[in-house]
Amino acid sequence: MAQGLIRTDRLDSILRTTKNPNEKVDLILKFLNKPENQYLENSIDFANRAFTIAQQNNYALGKVQAMIKLGYYYFRSSNYKKAMEFAQKSKEMSEDLNFDKELANSLSLIGTIYTELGDYDKSSQYYFKSLKLYEKVDDKEGISRLFGFIGMDFYNQQDYKKALEYYNKSLSIAKQINIPSIIKSQYNNIANVYGVFMKYDTAIVLFRKALTINTKLGDRLGEGTNIMNIGYVQMNKGYFDDARLSFQESLGIFIELNNRLHMAECYINFGYCYYSINGIEESIDYFKKALQEGQKNGYYRIISHAAKMLNQIYTLKQDTIKAYKYVTLEKIAGDSLYASQEQKHILKLELQYLYEKKEIEKQKVQHAKNIIILIVIFSLISGLVILGLILSRHRLKSKLVVAEKEKIEFELKSKDRELTVNLISLIKKNEMITDISNKLGQLEQNTKSSETKDKIIRISKELRNSTEDKMFNEFTTRFQEVHAGFYEKLLKSYPDLTKNELNLCAFLRLNMSSKDISELTNQQVSAIEQARYRLRKKLGIVNLETNLVTFLSQI
Repeated sequence: MAQGLIRTDRLDSILRTTKNPNEKVDLILKFLNKPENQYLENSIDFANRAFTIAQQNNYALGKVQAMIKLGYYYFRSSNYKKAMEFAQKSKEMSEDLNFDKELANSLSLIGTIYTELGDYDKSSQYYFKSLKLYEKVDDKEGISRLFGFIGMDFYNQQDYKKALEYYNKSLSIAKQINIPSIIKSQYNNIANVYGVFMKYDTAIVLFRKALTINTKLGDRLGEGTNIMNIGYVQMNKGYFDDARLSFQESLGIFIELNNRLHMAECYINFGYCYYSINGIEESIDYFKKALQEGQKNGYYRIISHAAKMLNQIYTLKQDTIKAYKYVTLEKIAGDSLYASQEQKHILKLELQYLYEKKEIEKQKVQHAKNIIILIVIFSLISGLVILGLILSRHRLKSKLVVAEKEKIEFELKSKDRELTVNLISLIKKNEMITDISNKLGQLEQNTKSSETKDKIIRISKELRNSTEDKMFNEFTTRFQEVHAGFYEKLLKSYPDLTKNELNLCAFLRLNMSSKDISELTNQQVSAIEQARYRLRKKLGIVNLETNLVTFLSQI
């Protein structure tokens, strides 16, 4: 107890300096999982503390593991209803969060509760479900423990061969992975089976092996139990002196631990031992001590055994008054045991009712979830169908838009070709007019009459002016058909552009060279280059790397 207090004080000190709440939960659970801390008086307080911290901080794994711990502690204190409550909660949460190992632990706990209540069909169902999960996650320690629990079920049903088979399976795995707590438990369980088979020497050897491990682990309760079991086997073999020594040693340990139940069992064993060697008075003393402990602490099984033996002894001594007294006590204890068994049976039925009720509620919730899922799936399918129709319509519309765009582009290209042909025609016309103008100039030089010269000059001038105006009007009209809004955009951004500069922009927009423009406008190439330079300045193109034609093509 002193060592336990030191360990718990040390844990409290560590917890005070730990800031992370999840780490606190893990530290507590790690502490409680150590074999030497399994039976501390305040273990349940630490488990509750871990559960509270995990719950407050939404630490799901810690919460589940703390619930399993609490379930085991309530089970050990015979509060099966509370134990089942925590076991079921941890089971449901583990299922929802896919915590396979914790689910296996929860199922194992439920199986253990049903074993204690004597419902071996139910316990075996949960044990084998748990075993499958342990095998799935390859948890050899869990598998070993489950084999031991299954063996215990067979032992309780007096199928000792099957019990021995599972105890040995458990022991084999525990030895492989070196889990002393399981090894010593299975040595003890196998020894009990050999005791039933009356193979006492083998049973004693196995009890001593378990005792050695318990001594190394510092498990005083385990030591006392093993020594008492050895004494019981020695008594069955007729080695009464050895048996009394073993009972005396185990009694000393139980007095040290203040374990009243095991003290009472030792008194019963002493009574049987003395009774067997005809030490009647000594046996009476020990049976009375056992009876006193039983009455004080409500150990009806102890009361029943002690009263039965005292009744038998006083009957043989023909002390009918005392015999009657003890037969009455035996009957009362028997009734109490029966009532206890009935209470267990009622509790089993109650737990079964609560479990089935919870399962029905769970099925209802699941049914509601399934309906919601179906509605969501139907909505998604409907949404996908509608989306498909929208996408189909959009694709069709896109195709129409593309087709319309291609049509427009084709028309623009056609008009571009027409415009190019028109420009070539204008250039040819301009060349022809220039040729006529040149011939009129020669005619003017060869003509003597001043009146005729004036007429020739006037005709040449009129020819040039009317042709140029007509040519540019025709070009402007054709250009705007193909490149609608070009002049408007230019004038909006650059309102100072002249008519000639607008025409030059149009020519450049058509990617015409200075030579082509010169032939069309009947201007020198140098003049066109000069005009292009002035146009760059008006358009604010300072960077020499910026191409004028590219700039205009983007408008």
